[in-house]
Amino acid sequence: MLRVKNGDGWEMVPIKARIRLDFRGDGTKQSLFFGKTKPEAAAEDLRQRQIATLKNLPWQGVTLEELKADYEVYTVDTHEHGEKIAFAPVELTVTADSFEDLMAFVLREEFRKIKILEPPELTLSHLDVERTIFRLGQEYRNGLNQESYLH
Repeated sequence: MLRVKNGDGWEMVPIKARIRLDFRGDGTKQSLFFGKTKPEAAAEDLRQRQIATLKNLPWQGVTLEELKADYEVYTVDTHEHGEKIAFAPVELTVTADSFEDLMAFVLREEFRKIKILEPPELTLSHLDVERTIFRLGQEYRNGLNQESYLH
């Protein structure tokens, strides 16, 4: 919980945020009969799989309030190969016990944007900042270990 100034005192409140994730589909996966899949189809397929994961995973310290996935898939042309890459956006509204609990979403490759909805003003103590930096370092190292960059 975050400490928020209320009049002369402080109270503990959760943090509510809207997070946007864009899942990437590049069409490199081979289809059974017709060659490469379209990037739009690959992005939509990945979005559907990730939605199921996001809905069913228990997030410690985080409550998923709303999940919007009705956004259109959009494409971007790459300059290197002249191919299209598609992105399928998802918007999550979550309530987190602490600032550091949001790191699981913010450190994802698919992360694009975050908007803090509540509280309207935040004051972080040195302990909050230390915990957040520690969590960032921990998540960064875990990501490197999983990708075999350190081996």
